[in-house]
Amino acid sequence: MINLFIGNLGHLFVILAFILSLASAFSYFRVTRINDLEKQKEWTINGRSLFYLHSFFVVGVIVVMFLIIYQHRFEYHYAYSHASKYLPVHYMISCFWEGQEGSFLLWIFWTCVLGIVLIKTNKTWEAPMMVIFVIVQAFLASMILGISIFEIKIGSFTFMILRDVLSDPFFALYNDFL
Repeated sequence: MINLFIGNLGHLFVILAFILSLASAFSYFRVTRINDLEKQKEWTINGRSLFYLHSFFVVGVIVVMFLIIYQHRFEYHYAYSHASKYLPVHYMISCFWEGQEGSFLLWIFWTCVLGIVLIKTNKTWEAPMMVIFVIVQAFLASMILGISIFEIKIGSFTFMILRDVLSDPFFALYNDFL
């Protein structure tokens, strides 16, 4: 039997990272529109907290994706397409960003790191810069979320099961099991 928990956990992390990036963008946007210094401070703390949570879930997605690759969970399309049992560990690490979803995750991760550096170093321009950074984070997260809007698919679902991709009669016979 395949293990769907790890993929569902990764998908939950992607959803939470996407929602938290939108919430952080809204908080930082409110900072730029409010003149009251006390309210600005509250919204800035809120935006920072949401961005840190977003970054935590991004790291969670990366850990889940790497576990899928490292544990050779070939029931997931990404591991099946980009990994092999015969790869040494350093090649497994590089096959992490070989596909589209892994590349987007790498971009999200480094944007998180840069955002945290900006939060720590630049206090005067933090809110306007972070609005842009977090909107970019939301866009990149939507690319690995694989959402559809009006029959237009945006991005690719990161934790897709192989049976959903392949149209093999084997999977139709054992659909209740898989």
